[in-house]
Amino acid sequence: MLLFFWIERSIAPTLVAIAESETLRVANEVMVSTINEHLHTLLNGKVLLEFETGPTGDLLYVRTNTTALNQVQADALEVLQKAVADLEGFTIRVPMGQALGSKLFAPLGPKIPIKVLPFGSVRAQVYDSYDVTGINQTRYNILLRATCSVKVIIPLIAAETEVVTDIPLTTVLIPGKVPDTYLSFPPMR
Repeated sequence: MLLFFWIERSIAPTLVAIAESETLRVANEVMVSTINEHLHTLLNGKVLLEFETGPTGDLLYVRTNTTALNQVQADALEVLQKAVADLEGFTIRVPMGQALGSKLFAPLGPKIPIKVLPFGSVRAQVYDSYDVTGINQTRYNILLRATCSVKVIIPLIAAETEVVTDIPLTTVLIPGKVPDTYLSFPPMR
């Protein structure tokens, strides 16, 4: 009996780590493929950015269409929740040497089948970012951040992990006027 508890204590952390790793891979694949599959539908005809120009045609500012972005976020959340709900359990087989944490004998021994039952919740959030890309140039990005909290359940053990994926919705390079003089100083240390 004592041997059983020792083996279980030795194996459990490794099995959880392997199950979490595999679940992260599967959840990430599902989220990215779902968004890629539905991206055209999510963005279908939606104008995410509106450009305002001055009398001479110079770009004055870029305005985000928050109504369209909120709709994209809601639609993305809906398709992602369905995809995660459809995740099915799967079996992974771990060699006994690896389960016991041995580096030398990791690939050896009988393979222990582990049934993994992933389930979880999804959050979707549209956010923006910008980068300075040159003299008076700015790259403006609108991204969809999909976060999936997945609970991994293997016999007698449960663990929770989180997958975060950023999917670009649109990117625009905003040019500015090039100044007559430009000075660049190296950062002070």
